[in-house]
Amino acid sequence: MSRAGAAAHVPRALPSCVVHVGVAVVAVTLSVMIIPTRFWLIVALVLSIAAAAVPRVYSAWGLAVLLALYQLSFEPSAAGWRTYTLLAGIHLLHVLAALSLVVPLRGRIDARVFLRVLRRYAVVQLPCQALLVIVLAVVSPASASIALPWLAPVAALLLIVLTAALISPFARNPR
Repeated sequence: MSRAGAAAHVPRALPSCVVHVGVAVVAVTLSVMIIPTRFWLIVALVLSIAAAAVPRVYSAWGLAVLLALYQLSFEPSAAGWRTYTLLAGIHLLHVLAALSLVVPLRGRIDARVFLRVLRRYAVVQLPCQALLVIVLAVVSPASASIALPWLAPVAALLLIVLTAALISPFARNPR
């Protein structure tokens, strides 16, 4: 008696390497867009390649930290594109890198999985981008001369409300 390999047919399947390639594309794009310094760009590109090739090294999150720290060297602006792109890009990098940890490099994955992931990504990104617009408008250099002692408690309250709004659907339906 011989053992036959179990095969499952997935009707709308994509190659699972799409996730790993997506990690590489997002990581390299963010690195090139955000980091102009040659040395740190090389470090970021090496982390990008490592994140796509060997997800278990967790270099995608090291790259996310590097990109976030590099953003601190720029002046925050509500009119600039850099901060919004970085917020969306690092979140997408995190989502794809987490997915690449559980998806094998070879094989096929149901396309509906990507739709669910993208829907959750959009549900989180929309309020976060709106909150970032508000925060950048309040903290912009034009309003820096105004004392804002009330900003910390209001921001904490907004963060609690946002967290409750995002977690409550999962608390009601534990699936």
